Amino acid sequence: MISSIFYKVGSVFSCPIFIKIYSGVKKVRQLLYSGFYGAKFLEVGTRFRITPPIKFINGPQYISIGNNFYAHPGLRMEAICVDKQPYIRIRIHDNVSLGYNCQINACQQIEIKSGCLFGSNVFITDHFHGSGISLEIEIPPANRDLYSKGPVVIEENVWIGQNVSIMPNVTIGKGCIIGANSVVTHSFPPNSILAGVPAKIVRRIY
Repeated sequence: MISSIFYKVGSVFSCPIFIKIYSGVKKVRQLLYSGFYGAKFLEVGTRFRITPPIKFINGPQYISIGNNFYAHPGLRMEAICVDKQPYIRIRIHDNVSLGYNCQINACQQIEIKSGCLFGSNVFITDHFHGSGISLEIEIPPANRDLYSKGPVVIEENVWIGQNVSIMPNVTIGKGCIIGANSVVTHSFPPNSILAGVPAKIVRRIY
């Protein structure tokens, strides 16, 4: 009985006027979140938009974001200053769009250049918990020092599919396409289509 009442109430709210009101409320909420978080970053360009809810943002003072940035809900970004040097750890250029639940973690530097498109659940990191030496075996992973093999660079106009992971010390060349569920462990030249675990070149774009 109660469930049918709620169902009927829900059907009333499906009217166009209520849909417009709901869309307007969502838009205002997005603008409020964008303004709140945008003020914390080192730099943000025009038309900076992030959609709530946001999972976690750490070290915004080490993050620079360009114009026309859009992130779907579930964004997580961590810029970790392990060496106490106040330089930009995460740099995102213009016209970048991130899908749902994307995660970007940097202790050295991650750079995402203009025109990149990310699917949902993309994970990019430039570091690990520990360097993989035997002396660390008795140390819980959460207590090990962060270790970076090198920065990550995503060149212009790269399209990254859903559930892709990109590991440290990797450069993805301009115009690459990375298939869903791939794990990228080394660098690739421009105009490559990648897929697999670990990712390999499926073909080149000419």
